Amino acid sequence: MGCGCGSKTRARSSNSRSPRTLHQVVLDGGKGRVAFQSTDKEQARSVARSYPGSIVREDGATTTAASTTTGTDTASSDSTASDVSA
Repeated sequence: MGCGCGSKTRARSSNSRSPRTLHQVVLDGGKGRVAFQSTDKEQARSVARSYPGSIVREDGATTTAASTTTGTDTASSDSTASDVSA
């Protein structure tokens, strides 16, 4: 009998339950590493609050479909830099 590696995300023919969705906390607005993952979306959101600039996404989803967890706006810092150089 083989090991169960990877069987957590695949549906089995003998199992009538649907596969669980993993929610990942990704650093740097979705461009960084995965800091945490869980099947509980609320727990992932709670952990993401501890990492400024992190997002919560479903496993394998693109960054555009992810929800941001912080309310910081980086556009204001970019406009300040361009105002100084002008």
